Amino acid sequence: MIPLAAPLGRLVLTAAASAGIVKAVSDGRGSAALRRVAVGGTKLGIRASRAAEVGVERTRLGAGDIVAQAYAELGETAPVRQAPAAGHDHQH
Repeated sequence: MIPLAAPLGRLVLTAAASAGIVKAVSDGRGSAALRRVAVGGTKLGIRASRAAEVGVERTRLGAGDIVAQAYAELGETAPVRQAPAAGHDHQH
């Protein structure tokens, strides 16, 4: 569900920004209105991105807890995930 949320969120923000721009231009309010619409759309995008990040992290931690519990019930220690290396491991 989360992978679908980001594209849908962008679509909604794009539609809202487009509608605001068309309304501002048709009302003759000019560049100040366009800037307000752009800033408002960007704020919404930042908020949506933060909410999605929180949801993804919550899901990741929940899945990790389930895996750890499964290992514990098997009487084993859950493997510790290694952080990815800082550099590239392939050629461009």
